[in-house]
Amino acid sequence: MIFLEAYAIHGPDVERIAEELGITPPEADRLINEAMERRHQQRVQRGRRRA
Repeated sequence: MIFLEAYAIHGPDVERIAEELGITPPEADRLINEAMERRHQQRVQRGRRRA
């Protein structure tokens, strides 16, 4: 399973994603934060295009 699949299934649940992917919780947390930041930046960019 890849991170995006685990994130889609478990949401931002650090422990479940870490367990599913066989990584440490801090690494899972970092990946979740990066995914959330990308989503935020995409929303900001869409908002700028509409303005």
